Amino acid sequence: MHAEQGGLFANPRRKPGEGPIELAAEKTIAALRETGTLDATHSLKVELILAGARALDSELQREKVTVAATTLFSRVVDIADGLPTVQQAIDDQFSRLTASMADAE
Repeated sequence: MHAEQGGLFANPRRKPGEGPIELAAEKTIAALRETGTLDATHSLKVELILAGARALDSELQREKVTVAATTLFSRVVDIADGLPTVQQAIDDQFSRLTASMADAE
């Protein structure tokens, strides 16, 4: 590992949970969990999003944004897009409800 690569992941000036991107990610994930949209199958994606958000917060505090930071940003967005939305959960529940009602008839 090169010295400049270590800068992406460790920033001693910032504690976990203090950056705006990480805070927003935590709020979004908490909202999805409250609605029952996320389950154990999403654990890896959730952890990758939180770690990536923390690294982005640190990286974006620098004077110059690196290519690694823009790549990380893209990856975090891609992973976040893979999480289900509350609307998808509602649609799935509605489909199951209508299917069970049709079976009952």
